[in-house]
Amino acid sequence: MFTVIPADKFIWNQKELISFLTNNQNEKIYLSMNSEGPSCQAIGLYDLLDCFSFSSVTIQTGNAVEQHPKYKIISNNARWAQVRHPIDAKYHLWNKTKIFCAYYGRPLWHRIGIASHLKTHHDLTSYVNLRGVYASDESRKLFELTELFHYAPEQISNFVSIAKDLPLVIETEDKYTPGEQDTSGFTDQLLDFYTNIFIDIVAETFTSGQTFFPTEKTFRPMLMKKPFILMGPINNLIYLRQMGFKTFHDYWDEDYDGYHPRIKFQKIIELINSIATKSNDELYDMYMDMQSILTHNYNFLISKKYSTQITLVND
Repeated sequence: MFTVIPADKFIWNQKELISFLTNNQNEKIYLSMNSEGPSCQAIGLYDLLDCFSFSSVTIQTGNAVEQHPKYKIISNNARWAQVRHPIDAKYHLWNKTKIFCAYYGRPLWHRIGIASHLKTHHDLTSYVNLRGVYASDESRKLFELTELFHYAPEQISNFVSIAKDLPLVIETEDKYTPGEQDTSGFTDQLLDFYTNIFIDIVAETFTSGQTFFPTEKTFRPMLMKKPFILMGPINNLIYLRQMGFKTFHDYWDEDYDGYHPRIKFQKIIELINSIATKSNDELYDMYMDMQSILTHNYNFLISKKYSTQITLVND
C-alpha cells in the first residue's frame, strides 16, 4: 500500500509515488488518499497511473463522487460529519455584532482571497482568522499566491494591504489536527464568536475537479445554526442536499455552486458584497425567517440521519 498526500491540484509526495509505481509494475497495488478526498483527475493521479501497467489498482478515497472505468474506487465516506456532542442553545443566536466570519487555517489561494477581501472592504462587520506567518521564509512557502494571481488577480492588492498583519488569529489555540474527523476541540473554542456573526463563509480544502469531501468546515455552521456560503468544488451544495441538508437559495442566489473555481470565487465575492449592503435589521429578519432551515440542519446533523449515498452530477 502507498499513501498519497494530496493537495488540490498536485501530489506532495509525487517523487515517492513514482518510485512506488516503478517498483510495483504488473502487481496489484493499493493507494490511499491519506483520509482526504481530492479529485484524482485534478491532482494528476490517473495520468501517472496510465504511464504504468498493473494487474489491478485500488484507490481508497474520501471523495464520494470519485469514479473511474479502469481503476477500482473505494470511498470511505462514512466518517463524515462526526459530532461528539450537541451545542448549548445559548450559542444558537445572533447578537448583530458582526455579519461575516471566515475561520481559516492553511493559507490556500481562495482563503487568502476571501480573507483579504473581507479585511479590506468589510473589516468592521467581519471576523477573519487566517493562519500563516508571512514574515517567515518557511511559512511563506504555504501561501498560494501564485494560484491567487491565476484565479483572482484583483485580490493581490488586498492581500498586500493585510500581509503585514499576518497571522490573523482570533481563536486562542489551534486545536485542529488535520485528518481527524471529530474536530470538536476546534469548534468548541469558537462558540462565543458564532453568537456574534450572521453568516459563515466556508472555504473547503479542495476546489478543483469533481469531488465531494465535506469536512468540519462545512458542518460547523450547521452545528452552530448559522447559514453559510460554500467555496468548494463544483456542485457541493447539490450534494449536501442529496444528504438531506437544506441550503439558502430562498435568501440569496446559490448559482455560484454550479461553477468551477475562478467564476465561483468571483460570484461569492459579489454575493458577500450584496449581503453587506443590507442593514442589520434586514439581515436579522432574514435570520429569523430561516430558523426552520437552521434547526433542520442542526437536528439532522446531531441525529446522523443524513444519507451518505451521493450521485455524481455531471457538469
